[in-house]
Amino acid sequence: MDASIDAQLEIPQHLPTQENSVEIWFSKSILATLCIVPSFIAVPFMKFRFGVDPLVFLAWYFGATSISIVVYLLICGRSEEILPPASALAIIITIGAIFGALANGSLFQAIGLAPNPGLPPVMYATSSMIVFFLSVALAGTFPSLFKPVVADLGRVLGIGLILVGLYLLAGGKVTDFFRAGG
Repeated sequence: MDASIDAQLEIPQHLPTQENSVEIWFSKSILATLCIVPSFIAVPFMKFRFGVDPLVFLAWYFGATSISIVVYLLICGRSEEILPPASALAIIITIGAIFGALANGSLFQAIGLAPNPGLPPVMYATSSMIVFFLSVALAGTFPSLFKPVVADLGRVLGIGLILVGLYLLAGGKVTDFFRAGG
């Protein structure tokens, strides 16, 4: 193979290889979970203590998040990645303006209104189950557009347990869950 083609096919250093990708995504997921907790707790605190509307908090929160990520990319020497191709940028902005704004605006408002700020993020997390099953369907239907995904029985059972937990969290009773009929 030509050396220039080899260079084009080479995985960039900042992307994980197959053998270490499991550890990386799992550790980053744990870090994200730990770091989002103060953010979720801050929403009702800022509303109660300072009268800051959750949407105002959200705007400043994501503004600071965006700036921090750009600085991180600059420090890591990845400045050329900050501005993706125009077509990709248009898609990202559209998704963010529609779905990101609706999802996060609703979530942060719900956190400010809920009797416990932990309840809305739990409900929001059900989106991961939808993404799980939709990813399997899309990868199978459009293999040229979506990378293959893993969907074994253990993961499906785990999602089932999460659904039962959400039912109980929402106020359902174990006796009602197994009762047949109306």
